[in-house]
Amino acid sequence: MRFTVARSCTVFALLGLCFVSPAGAQSFDLLIRDGRVLDGTGNPEVLQDVGVRDGVIVAVGDLSDATADHVIDATGMHVVPGFIDMHSHADRALFGGDVEVRAAANLVAQGITTIVVGPDGRNPTWPVSAEIAGYERLGVGMNIVPMVGHGTVRSVVMGDDYERPATEAEIERMQSLVRQGMEEGAFGLGAGPEYRPGRFATTEEIIALASVVSEYDGFYYAHQRSQSPLPLWLTPSIVHDYTPPPTWPEGWRLTATDGIHETIRIGRETGIRVVGTHIKAKGPTTWGQSAIDVMAIERARAEGVQVYLDQYPYETFGGGSVEIIPRWYYAPVGTDRSGGLDDPDWGRAELMEGWDENLRAHLDDPELHAELVTDTEYILDLQGGADRHVIVISPRDGSLVGRTLGDVARENGLSPIEQVIQFALELGTEQLRSGVRYRGLAGSAEDVERYMRQEFTATSTDGAIVPEARPGQHPRYYGTYPHKIATYVRDKGTITLPFFVRSSAGLPAQIVGLTDRGYVREGQAADLVVFDFERVQDHATILDPGGHNEGIHYVFVNGRMVVEDGRVTGALPGVVLRRGADDR
Repeated sequence: MRFTVARSCTVFALLGLCFVSPAGAQSFDLLIRDGRVLDGTGNPEVLQDVGVRDGVIVAVGDLSDATADHVIDATGMHVVPGFIDMHSHADRALFGGDVEVRAAANLVAQGITTIVVGPDGRNPTWPVSAEIAGYERLGVGMNIVPMVGHGTVRSVVMGDDYERPATEAEIERMQSLVRQGMEEGAFGLGAGPEYRPGRFATTEEIIALASVVSEYDGFYYAHQRSQSPLPLWLTPSIVHDYTPPPTWPEGWRLTATDGIHETIRIGRETGIRVVGTHIKAKGPTTWGQSAIDVMAIERARAEGVQVYLDQYPYETFGGGSVEIIPRWYYAPVGTDRSGGLDDPDWGRAELMEGWDENLRAHLDDPELHAELVTDTEYILDLQGGADRHVIVISPRDGSLVGRTLGDVARENGLSPIEQVIQFALELGTEQLRSGVRYRGLAGSAEDVERYMRQEFTATSTDGAIVPEARPGQHPRYYGTYPHKIATYVRDKGTITLPFFVRSSAGLPAQIVGLTDRGYVREGQAADLVVFDFERVQDHATILDPGGHNEGIHYVFVNGRMVVEDGRVTGALPGVVLRRGADDR
């Protein structure tokens, strides 16, 4: 029910009790009438109108006497602030893509109006000013929050000689580059200490760079050192061949617990906002990690450390489909593997020449065969186990697609590892040595929902612009936000709708430090989403990751329509947001 000053005066004037005159009729560029407004704070919905002029929300309330160039009847629908994606890989496509790509159709169709880029510590180019110019040259479909990438500045300073801790002089040069990036408009420091070159950095190095960010009230977000029993580049067979950086725990047991504690330490010692990005507990041996993370974060926050998380709401992780047998078992016996699964040398084609004979040679050696089984069992478990490995690509036997590895192995009277090896030997090709590719369901519903319920957890996609989806790609590229609404708000009731909207708009704005976005209120940029809660539904799956969404009817970026009646318009009204500037 609406109850405004103007309406109350209509009644009270008859009694001579009101001395306030109703304002004259207003005119807007855009007027959204009779929407169930959720303002982004987490407060309950209110039936209101929203008036927009020159890309800015200028009125919220009873605007029944107003006129507008464009009027939308939102009766029965929710009007919410545009979603702010806390972890986006759309930067590379936006930086160099054509106009169609820059419209970011698969992202704006979800209601995303702003993205935080520089994920995992990488910028598409350097310096930040050149990156911004690249976005602005041809226009973008949504707003962009630029960041300084730790991996980028480390590469600029150290070049290819990065497999070591930086010297004091090198850290000082990196600090200078971080300061330059912040002056050019970046909002903070992004890092990927589980990836090259960031994984060779000490925590002290990252703290030194994050301390520069603190001078600008910026924030830090990181793909943490590990969210698994082992970091992503390690398997059990090479653990003892790898020498970790000097600040790591003794031995090789670097786990997700160490990752969140490093993030907390960075926040504690610098005083800035820190984010454990795309948080997850990967693999059955790590399930339950969410409880440990939440406890650690709550303790840190009670001590004044500004710790946050962001999350995409799925039980499957990673951008594309995967193989299971590590690459070195397709290389000649004796090939050095101490550099790990992410060693750039594995991109050399000559290492994979005669891959099938190389695999057989490993299998024929009892010791190497045992190592192959150990490594493959580890990776299989890391991705959720045989019954949670769905075959998504099988060029030579299409009947396998959609079945699980466990189901096929049982049918053939084989163990899962025996089946994996058989696929490689009988179906493998030079283009697909494993014969098939899988998408594993490596997460547990309990962890996904526990992370999601926390008031310090924002929403993200970890996604990119995907003009044409391929089987095995992650459904998050198309479905993250409608999936969260349909599955975890409406169907399961894990969180409420106001909670979802805050986690997807107001909270990210708070973390990033955006003052003019994230809320439906006067003075905010007109980034808005209008959707039918009962009809919102994602259709992106692991076999059809490009499935389209229903129920999201309108999306506005800076007051311009990028989704109309559920269809992407192709408009490019986005701007690059700069720290300390108003880009509306």
